[in-house]
Amino acid sequence: MKIYILIICTLFLGVPIIAQNQKVKLGVKAGLNISSLNFDESEMNSSSKTGFTGGIMVEVPLAKNFSLQPELLYSQQGTKVSFSDNDVTNSNYDSTIKLNYLNIPVMLKYYVLEGLSIQAGPQIGILLKANNKYQDDFLGYENHDSFNLKEYSSGIDTSVNLGLGYQFKDKFYADLRYNISYSNVFKESDVDYFINNDIKNRVFQISIGYFFK
Repeated sequence: MKIYILIICTLFLGVPIIAQNQKVKLGVKAGLNISSLNFDESEMNSSSKTGFTGGIMVEVPLAKNFSLQPELLYSQQGTKVSFSDNDVTNSNYDSTIKLNYLNIPVMLKYYVLEGLSIQAGPQIGILLKANNKYQDDFLGYENHDSFNLKEYSSGIDTSVNLGLGYQFKDKFYADLRYNISYSNVFKESDVDYFINNDIKNRVFQISIGYFFK
């Protein structure tokens, strides 16, 4: 964990040094996450979950048409899961897995046209909270409960972002991104809770922002 904190501090504290006399822009952003987890279980049905994302961003010009944009974002992710046993009457399971992260994307931006940029870059996510809220119905008996998934989680999510951004002339900014995780969300598996250790995050993100200078 210490090495990730060091990386974060280096990125944000080192921005003025990297930029030197270049025009650095500080901004804020907020948006909508449409997230999912890639379950491999064929008997389970998963669907996307919506959530909030927001935080700060810094754009640092590097060269003609190129900029670096590190960000620090709070991100609500997860998925919705349902299961039905056809061999048992009135047997259903529905749950919402909530994963809250502190994400640190570092985006390389290339402006293909004035205002329009294509983006790509790595991201580190630090898991803040993991919870599963579920409802099951077995033979007509309903049960509602929730439990903490933090002890099963790996704690750190590593991923890559791909996207498009547009800088309006009045300092407003918008972007679309798709985040693909290549690390496992959970380090342990538990059949009773429908958790396995090869689940990965997938997030589509729409956000708007504002640069102060």
